[in-house]
Amino acid sequence: MQIGVSKLKNKIIMLLITKPVPLPLEEILLLVQQTSDHPLNDKFRDNYKIIWLPLPSSDVWTEAEEASFNFLSESLPWYAVRKPRLLSSAVVNYIRQEWNYKEEEPLMVVLDSNGKVVNTNALDMVKIWGPKACPFSALKEAELWQHENLTMKLLLDDINPLLAYWVEEGKNLCLYGSDNMGWIQQFNGKTEELKRNGLKLENVYVGKKELSEKVKQIMAKLTQSNPSNSLSITSLQFFWLRLESMRRSKSRTRKASSDSDHVLAELSSLLDMNDDDGEEEEGWVVIGRGSDEIMRLQGRKVMECLYKYNEWVENVETLGLVGAIRCFVEPPFVEGTCGHSYIVPSSEGQIEGIVVCEMCKRPMKKYVVYE
Repeated sequence: MQIGVSKLKNKIIMLLITKPVPLPLEEILLLVQQTSDHPLNDKFRDNYKIIWLPLPSSDVWTEAEEASFNFLSESLPWYAVRKPRLLSSAVVNYIRQEWNYKEEEPLMVVLDSNGKVVNTNALDMVKIWGPKACPFSALKEAELWQHENLTMKLLLDDINPLLAYWVEEGKNLCLYGSDNMGWIQQFNGKTEELKRNGLKLENVYVGKKELSEKVKQIMAKLTQSNPSNSLSITSLQFFWLRLESMRRSKSRTRKASSDSDHVLAELSSLLDMNDDDGEEEEGWVVIGRGSDEIMRLQGRKVMECLYKYNEWVENVETLGLVGAIRCFVEPPFVEGTCGHSYIVPSSEGQIEGIVVCEMCKRPMKKYVVYE
C-alpha cells in the first residue's frame, strides 16, 4: 500500500533504520509480535506509524539488496520508504553522523507529532513493552523503569500465551536453564516428587542465551515428556532477546548518581550465566509469581533447597514460595550480638522494627548519638 506524507500528519513516526537485509529472523518476528500482533495494538495503532528506511552498505545498491528490499517491503506489516536508493547523500550522512547509525546496529528513531526527535533508538523499548511504551520517547523509557521491578510478568510478558495466563493467575513459576541433561533430569525428577507432596510449581525450560544444538535436543526431549510446559524455539529466542534489550535499556536509563542497580545487576547475572565455567553439573533457576519480585539460585543451592523441602515448606502459607525459600537460604538474622555500627541522620526519620546488620546478619541495637 502506498500513502502520501500527508497521511502521517500528527502521528508519532518511528523510523526503523537498518540494512536492506534488516535483522535476524527471530528479531523481525519479535518486532512484529510486539507491534502489529500485540494484544494492545488496536488501542495504540492510530497513534504511531513505523516506517522502514533501509540504507545500503555503500553508495550503490547491489542486486541482492534490491531483491531483499522489494521482498520484505511487501511482506512486513510496516510502511517502507518507496525508493530508498534515491535518498540524497546529505540525508544518509546526517543519519550516520547525527543519529550515530552503524550497519550492524539498527536504529528506531522516534519523532513526535511535531516532528521533533524524542528518542534516537526505541528498539529495546518496543521489544520489552510493545505498545505499552507509547509514545516511545526517552522520557517514557525512564518513566517505565521507575515503576518496574524484575518480575515474572516482565520476564515473560507476551512471549507465550500459556505463560502469560499463568503469570496473570499468579502461579508459582520456575524458569530453569542448563545444557546438562543429567542435572535437568535430577532437578525435574525432584520437583515432580515434591509436587506430588503438595508443592505448587510449574517448571519452564529456557535453555541458554546461545541456542546450541545441544539445547535444541534437550528442548525436544522435554517437549515429548511435558509439552504443555515447553517453549517453542521462537519463544525461547524471544525470552533471551528481551533480556538483552532490558539490560541495554536499563543501562541507558540508570541514574548517573546511582552506585548500584539491583534490576540491572540481576539482568546481567542472568545473561552472563554460563555452565562452562568449571561447574558443568550446575544449572540455575529463577522462581517467582506474577508481579512479585523473583529469586535466582544456582544449581547446587537449588538442589539443597529441594532436598530440604521439609525444613521450609511450613513457611510457604505465610511467606509465599519465594519468601519461604529466601528465608531458608538467607536467614533473616543470626543469633548473637552485632559488633558493627552505622549512623542514620535524624533527618531521615526513625527506623521501625528490627534492623539486621548487612555484614553479620545479626540484629542491631538502637542508640541515640549526640554530637
